[in-house]
Amino acid sequence: MRCLRGWNHNACTHSGSPPASDLKDWRKVHFYIPSFSKGVAERLRADPRDINLSAELQSHTRTLPLAPSTVNAARQEELDGLGTELWNISTRLRRDDTNCDKKLLCLLRVFAFLLLDSGQQSSRSNTQNYVRLLKVALKAARFCLDQKQAELCLKVLERAAHFEDDLAKLENQISPEDGRVHLRLKAEYFILRTALAWRQSRLDIAEHMFSKCVISGNQLDPATTESISDLLYEIGKDLLNQKQYELAVKWLERSHDVLGEQELEKLSADAGELKLSILQSLIQALLKLQNCEAQQKALELVNLLETDYSDKMVVSLLKLELLSSAKTLDSDQYYNTLLRMIRSVVLTETNFKTIMHHIHKLKDHSITTACKTIDDLITLRLFSAERLDWIEKATITRIWLSTKGPDQGNVLESLQELFDIVSRNMKGSFGAPATHAAQTLLWKRTEAAYNQSQYEITEAWCRLSAHPLLEKAGDLNKAKIDRKIILCALARQDYAAARGIFFQMSEADKAAAMTRYLMYKVSLRSADAGLAAECLDVVCQHSTKDDTLLYACVLEAQQAGDKRQAVIALQKVLEKYGYGAPVGVHLPALLRCTARLLLSELIVEGVVNQSVAEELGKLFEGAVVQAKAARRPQNAQVQHSFTTVELEWFSKNSYNISLKYCAELSPKSLTRLLAACIQFIELLDKEDQLQGKETLIRRIFCDFLSACAFIALARAEDNIQASLQNYLAVRRHAQSFRNLALQQMQEKAFGDSAKDDLIAKYFQIIKFELEAVLKLEDWNAMDDLFQECWKYENPHHYETLADLVLVIHSCVLKADLDGSYQAKILAVLQKIINLSWRHGSRDITKLARWIRCLFQISLSFDENISLQCLDQATNIAQKRQNEPNHYPASELEWLATTSFNRAVDFYCASDDANCKLWAEKALSLAAVAEDKGALRDLLFEKYSGLAWDGAGDGSR
Repeated sequence: MRCLRGWNHNACTHSGSPPASDLKDWRKVHFYIPSFSKGVAERLRADPRDINLSAELQSHTRTLPLAPSTVNAARQEELDGLGTELWNISTRLRRDDTNCDKKLLCLLRVFAFLLLDSGQQSSRSNTQNYVRLLKVALKAARFCLDQKQAELCLKVLERAAHFEDDLAKLENQISPEDGRVHLRLKAEYFILRTALAWRQSRLDIAEHMFSKCVISGNQLDPATTESISDLLYEIGKDLLNQKQYELAVKWLERSHDVLGEQELEKLSADAGELKLSILQSLIQALLKLQNCEAQQKALELVNLLETDYSDKMVVSLLKLELLSSAKTLDSDQYYNTLLRMIRSVVLTETNFKTIMHHIHKLKDHSITTACKTIDDLITLRLFSAERLDWIEKATITRIWLSTKGPDQGNVLESLQELFDIVSRNMKGSFGAPATHAAQTLLWKRTEAAYNQSQYEITEAWCRLSAHPLLEKAGDLNKAKIDRKIILCALARQDYAAARGIFFQMSEADKAAAMTRYLMYKVSLRSADAGLAAECLDVVCQHSTKDDTLLYACVLEAQQAGDKRQAVIALQKVLEKYGYGAPVGVHLPALLRCTARLLLSELIVEGVVNQSVAEELGKLFEGAVVQAKAARRPQNAQVQHSFTTVELEWFSKNSYNISLKYCAELSPKSLTRLLAACIQFIELLDKEDQLQGKETLIRRIFCDFLSACAFIALARAEDNIQASLQNYLAVRRHAQSFRNLALQQMQEKAFGDSAKDDLIAKYFQIIKFELEAVLKLEDWNAMDDLFQECWKYENPHHYETLADLVLVIHSCVLKADLDGSYQAKILAVLQKIINLSWRHGSRDITKLARWIRCLFQISLSFDENISLQCLDQATNIAQKRQNEPNHYPASELEWLATTSFNRAVDFYCASDDANCKLWAEKALSLAAVAEDKGALRDLLFEKYSGLAWDGAGDGSR
């Protein structure tokens, strides 16, 4: 048996049978390949994505094409049919299933081609078979090349080389038509070899293969020309991406030259796009060369494109790129090119971004032109596109460009005009994100203008920020803008404008702490005390965590020269912290500052301002509370704030204010100041820091003034319980005064004049305490108090005491107490009379009145006291006869007639002894009367007419 073609002839045996291995391959060809091929078709029909098929096809393509044999020749039609069927299946899969595995399709096409090749190996060769197989080979190779399957492509092209060689051998035998076909296939073959070498990164081989490809004249049909040009374009484009610009220019020019060999109308509909793509890449490659010659050539190509493709966006982009590459950008040309693009391009997301990108590039050379371009984009295209997001982005970019550049006089006007146009052409306002972005940009210019004291310009920027287009700014941002306008109005001293803005704000914005702080400044400068108080209250309410604004209000009031408002602000600070202070603030200094400001406001037109006095009292009370709190163990770290010096300052000043204005201050305010002074002195005493006699005198006088104030409050109070509480306070301060005063006088700490003054106050305190005891009905306490009255005898102090005793007596009678209380009271009154007479009282009228009162009171209680009063009156009258300050005649006449009438009463009661006693007392009084004996003669006449034998009828 003859050896099959392709086998190793030296391996044949003499028996004429093939070796075992060759026999195995023969059987495979004879039985398995056709069977497998049929199975491939069936498997692909059942499952076009058979995952195991690729590996099997890969394995079988290595054994194909089969060597020529009689068996193959016999199965030529079967193999041809199978190959054709599989090729058609691959074509259908490529068309119908876009997600099909491309490698599988490559393998399937190569396998189908190799089946066709195997079927033709033993058949009679002719040009038609070669042309057919070469066409199939080139299609398969092209597809593999497109899918980057270089190994499969190479295998196919190796087989194609045989067909091309066979055709070349038959070149003299073929017709002119077949010759042209051969030339076309040959050119396509070498182009594919060129492209394969490019895929394999062998540019030297690619260059060699391209040199063998003869492409000139009309040798190629339009489809082939277009295909070859496309392959060359891919090579050039890839080189461009690899930044091999010179090589890219070379291959792209080749691509352009190949396509240029054909008339454009004979090419397919896609040829125009291919040419445009080639020129686009070529221009880009030329621009990258960065030399004058390439630049000029690129310009010529761009001009050519503008002539043929003026409506294409890519042409405009190339023109823009060409303009950008120039040393000096021609802004006008750039703008005109952009404008042409804006007018002609179909607006898509990508195209919009592209236009915006080139506007950004333009702004680096001319912000004005860039702004004009955006305005054109918005007005010419975006409104009709009705894409709010595009309009927002373009407008924000416009704002950014306008605010980015140097100050220009028409920036505000141009933006205002743009905002108005956009607002009119939109159905609503910008969204919140766009509004925030726009206002952020506008705010930068607002702040810059304000920092340069350009207040009117600042207001203009603020009003632009408040444009209806940006109404979704949110309350916080709107309030921020309004506050900036208020600040500008403040700076311009246009307080009416500031108030106008404030009253236009929403209630929530009005209530903001910063807004109220600004309006506090306005109210200070416009003398609106009501608004100032309202604003200060709001600021105080918002100062829970941050007291900065509250302190700022204090400083504003001081700077404005409004002491009253400064005081109010400081008080708000103190009240906010319970008369404490935030961390970092020295509380005593804050309190002292407030006290001084209050003191400066205490006297208004010579009259004490009682509300300020109350505030002073509240302040010193708060100081006491904080000073005590500072001395608690847990607050030891802050004790140093209230030092001895501080305590002494608060004690002295509260005392000095009380003493200086005690007559003008309301009793309530006075008691508060004095109570604070006393407590500061007690704190000093606890720390053994009393500064000698001065502090003790201060404490004594505080008790005295406090007793005076509380007695006034008690007398004026209509509420009985409140009045009694004030009387209790009188007793408390009176007792403290007496104890301290007695101690100091015993130690002889005072001089004569000071001692006299202290005794006078001591006696006054006794009387206050007696009044308090009387109102409190503490009758048992009177004995001790009456005893205190005689410690320091001074008739000048007994006048009011006598009157008080008379009042006490009337109250005792009303209370229906035991007679012992009345006896004690009469004894006190009698002692007052005796001491007053003993010390030579000059006011004989008052003495006479006291004697008369004692006489009259004791008539119904103890006649002996009454008789003693008559004797005392007679004695005094005798000693004061013929003196200017004599005993009042009316008093003597009353005592004499009352006593004589008393005698008559006894006469009627047949009590002759008492009658004679009282009658004689009456005659003695009448005898010293300075009426020249008239009263005495009258009484004596009456007395002489009495019948003493008991028979009389009792008449005078």
